[in-house]
Amino acid sequence: MKALQAFEAAARHESVTMAAAELNVSHSAVSQQIKALEHYFNQKLFKKKGNGLELLPKARNYLQDIKQSLDLIAVASENLSSSSAIKRVRVNATPTFATQWLIPRIAEFQRVYPTIEVRMETSMTDDLPNEAENNDLIIRRYPMKQSGMVCVRLLEDETIAVASPKLLRDHRPSQASDLLNYDLLHIRSRISAWPTWFRKAGIESSHTLQGQVFDHIFLAIAAAKNGAGICLTPRAFVEQELAEDRLVNLCPDIAVVGSGFFGLYDKQNRSLRNIEGLINWLIQRVPNGTPDGMDVAW
Repeated sequence: MKALQAFEAAARHESVTMAAAELNVSHSAVSQQIKALEHYFNQKLFKKKGNGLELLPKARNYLQDIKQSLDLIAVASENLSSSSAIKRVRVNATPTFATQWLIPRIAEFQRVYPTIEVRMETSMTDDLPNEAENNDLIIRRYPMKQSGMVCVRLLEDETIAVASPKLLRDHRPSQASDLLNYDLLHIRSRISAWPTWFRKAGIESSHTLQGQVFDHIFLAIAAAKNGAGICLTPRAFVEQELAEDRLVNLCPDIAVVGSGFFGLYDKQNRSLRNIEGLINWLIQRVPNGTPDGMDVAW
């Protein structure tokens, strides 16, 4: 069983290091378990790919069968060990959505519904490789399509330009074009966000927009709060900061409206009642006034 666990984790992460971290064992322990399994079958299961691993074709088919078996064992064990009064919902979201919007609301949800335990997991990209198999509710910044699953809109996506009062102490921009004179904070995966925002404001900028580039919006938000520049972010991510005057909405009349944030779940899930209960609770806590139009689908 240890060898199968090590194989499944290494195959899923395509990395012995990440598998070791998940299983809370050493790198060599995972390597030894994989070697033991390869010795048992008298064939290689992985080949090197850069700094990681790649499953060989036969091993990929074996992984699917093993994963289903391990999932069944995990569910059966969890049902046996858990109190019958405790229900669980596993939620997968991107880091910024989790930290800036979801976690504060989940904390309140847990206080109101203590018998439903919400387990959070974050994904570093918007992709949906294996999350549907391992989570009850997946939240992304676009409508999702997955066979046999339902997608529901949770939240509006209205992108605004924000900065800290510290940055604006000496001079505050009076019009959208003034923002070109400031350091602008960019997100690597949404590098066209600022040009799109300026076009929305009726401004065509021919020169390269300067400023730091971050991997995640929550990092850009943190930089903006510390006066490093002006950040573009969904309004929902900075509601608390705006209310507490830690950030300022620089151009309230200009906002780029996206398709929204969506939740994906399986109608056949055994936790369906709890999943839909969580979704309905989250939607009820979204401010009214969702825009009908859409300027851009990110």
